[in-house]
Amino acid sequence: MRTTLSVLLASATLGFGSIDFLEQRFYEEESFTRISEYFTGVEVSGNRIIIRSDPEHRTGHYITFQLSGNHSIDHFKLEVYEFGEKEPKDYLFNSDTPVTANQPIFLGLTGGIWGEKLKPPVAYKLSIIGTAGNTIESATSFLWGDD
Repeated sequence: MRTTLSVLLASATLGFGSIDFLEQRFYEEESFTRISEYFTGVEVSGNRIIIRSDPEHRTGHYITFQLSGNHSIDHFKLEVYEFGEKEPKDYLFNSDTPVTANQPIFLGLTGGIWGEKLKPPVAYKLSIIGTAGNTIESATSFLWGDD
């Protein structure tokens, strides 16, 4: 099942743009394998930024989005409610490459229970954290509720 949420946000910080879309989807490992990887053994992400909670595993639930505007990003924070849990768990994702506008970003919840297609995150909140430690933008899934 593919769930797409259009996120319309007013930026809390002038000049930063916004999160253009937010989507949660399950991907199998094969979805990330390109022909060149069979020859080199190295994953090719193309124009996407792919960051996983467990770099040893590719299969899992991914939160995908794009940013518009210029950002000085330190990291991404994903707060996730797992099925049956009363408190969210925090995941921090650091990019090894600079993030540019309109570049697809895939934050993967991988390894452990996240490798099971029928156990998606119940609700989540994505925060873009700037180099000064401030939250540049945030967006939530429908079930997250009001903050």
